[in-house]
Amino acid sequence: MKCNNCDATQATPLLSCPDTALCGTPFCPKSLDWKREEPTALYADKVFSAHKATGSSIFYPLNTADLPDNFVSSYELTPCSGGCCCTNGLSADAVFEIQKSYVQLDCFSVNEAAAPGEPSAIITPDNVTVNGLTVAAVTQNNGRYVADISNVIGEILNPVCTAQCLGSKAFILLQNIGVLEFRVRFGFEGVVRSCGTLYRFKVYIASNEAIPLPTDQTTSFAIAEANIPCVEYGNAPILSFRLGGNAQVINPQLSVTVTDETDVCNGVAVNLAATLGITPLVYAEVIRNTLILVNGAELKDDCSCGMDGFNLYAGQNCCDTDVVSAPVRPASSGVIRRCGCQGTD
Repeated sequence: MKCNNCDATQATPLLSCPDTALCGTPFCPKSLDWKREEPTALYADKVFSAHKATGSSIFYPLNTADLPDNFVSSYELTPCSGGCCCTNGLSADAVFEIQKSYVQLDCFSVNEAAAPGEPSAIITPDNVTVNGLTVAAVTQNNGRYVADISNVIGEILNPVCTAQCLGSKAFILLQNIGVLEFRVRFGFEGVVRSCGTLYRFKVYIASNEAIPLPTDQTTSFAIAEANIPCVEYGNAPILSFRLGGNAQVINPQLSVTVTDETDVCNGVAVNLAATLGITPLVYAEVIRNTLILVNGAELKDDCSCGMDGFNLYAGQNCCDTDVVSAPVRPASSGVIRRCGCQGTD
C-alpha cells in the first residue's frame, strides 16, 4: 500500500487545533425505524487472538533540504523584546536552539504494487510462517494483509487442546518484510537568533509524499502465543495483519534556506537534518468466519410479498414475523460448543 498523498496546503501542523467544522457527526440509531427485536443467526469474522509486536529499530538519516519538493515547512516567530518579526524574519545565518521536539509517523507501510484483493507482490508465503510452516498464500487490501493458513492448520492444532474445545498456541513469524516507506511530521519549539534579534519560534515540517527506505532495509516480527482455533463448519481461521510504527527524532538541527530574497517573511524554507529512529509495529489478529446468534432489530423496509402480482406465500403475509421467523439455536445443553464439539454455548 502506498502512503496517501497530501496536498501541501492541507498539511496539518502538528501543534494546531483541528477544525471542528470538518468533522462528521456520530451515527444516531434513533433516527431510523426499527423492527421488533428478535434473535437471529449471522456469520461474522470473530477475532480469536489479537497481538501487537515490535520489530528492530530502523535508523534513517533525514535531511529535508535534499527533498525540497516533498517537505513543506512553516514557522511562527515571537520577538523576545519588541519589534516585529516580519521586519527581519529568518535569515540564512539564523541559529536555532531547540528546546522541545515532536514527531508523528503518519504512515509506515509496504510500498505494495499489487491490486487490492490480489496476492501481495511484496509479502510472499515465504515471509509468513506459523510454527515454522509456510502459509498457503498472502493477499492484501489497502494495507491489510491476509495469510491463508488452511494448508497447515492440521499440523498446528494440538490434539489435547482440541479435545477440550480449546485453541492451540502457535508461534507466528513475519520475516524480512521489505520495500518499506513512511510519511512523517515534525514540530519544534525554542529560541532563534536572526538578524540581531532573539525570537521564540515554532517550526512545523511535514512530508507530502511517502519516503522510501533503502531496498535492503527489512524488518521482522515474532508473535509467540497466538491462539489458533480449529476449522468449524468448513471455515478455517486466517491470519490478518497490518504495519504501523512509532518514531523519534535524534540530534535535530534546523537551518534556513532563502527561497525569495524579496519576501523576508515567507521567502524562506526551514530545513531539518536529523536521524529518524523508527520502531516498526505489526497489528495481527487470528480471525475465523463464525456463525453467531445475536439479539437485534433489523431496519424496517418495504417488504415485497410477490412479483408480478403473484404472492410467494399464498394466503400468508410474508411481512408477518410470526410466519417467517429467524433461526433459533436449541436450548443450552451445558456443553461448550467450539472446535466442532456437540452442543451449544
